[in-house]
Amino acid sequence: MTLADRYALVILVVLSTACSMPAYTKAARGARSLAGGQQGSFDRTLNVSGVVDLDVSTGSGSIAIRQGSNGRVEIHGRIYAGHDWLRTDGDSEAAIRRIESNPPIEQSGGTIRVGRLSGRDGERNISISYEIVVPPQSNVRAHSGSGSQTIEGISGPVESGTGSGSITLRDIKGDLAANTGSGSIHATGVRGGLQARTGSGRIEVEGQQTGRWDLQTGSGGVDIHLPREAGFELSAHTGSGGVSVGYPMTLQGGIIHSRHDVTGRVGNGQYALNVRTGSGHVRIE
Repeated sequence: MTLADRYALVILVVLSTACSMPAYTKAARGARSLAGGQQGSFDRTLNVSGVVDLDVSTGSGSIAIRQGSNGRVEIHGRIYAGHDWLRTDGDSEAAIRRIESNPPIEQSGGTIRVGRLSGRDGERNISISYEIVVPPQSNVRAHSGSGSQTIEGISGPVESGTGSGSITLRDIKGDLAANTGSGSIHATGVRGGLQARTGSGRIEVEGQQTGRWDLQTGSGGVDIHLPREAGFELSAHTGSGGVSVGYPMTLQGGIIHSRHDVTGRVGNGQYALNVRTGSGHVRIE
């Protein structure tokens, strides 16, 4: 190849690259727009009477439920469309607009179900975060695939579950069940029975027993704060870590057989208190 031929080849490559750059840049901008996702929202108010039975679920969004006034339920949804190479921006936009105009809310009297998507094309990788205001006298079930949950001010049974994410509960006056695959559980102002389980994460509870309490974590510390006049029958175990009880206690058998296992009675021993952790401390005070 002559020197002139080499120069001609170089010029051809440069021109070809320059011509292709606008299309590439446009495609890159589209990819960034898709990766950034799109958003939408909806707000609905439902009239109710009597006790509300609320069931809310979401795939990968957060859930926040709090106390409001009697006679109405407010539902605020924030929609997010994640990245999906098989879906265009137009598909995501259309899915968001469909959900905005027809949110996943079903009502039959005082029974309300929120979050059940239709599964139509374009709703893949759509997530919705909810903020819901309910009357104090409500029964609540909240489930999320991943994402945090906060529930407060409910005078009724509460069931909170998430595959991964933290759970925060405040001023629940009813039996309470909280479960997370990974994440902490923090509950204050509890008055009722309690079941709290996490695969990995800390559990901290403050309140008054009016029923059985079962707390379990695969790894993480457990801290329990009770009134000074509390009475409970304790069974506590930790795989690695110590058990500390800040109450006068009558031990089963009269002695502590292991710092990892403590069984005994505090006060009148009215309610069962069972605590388990694979690794971490157990502290009751």
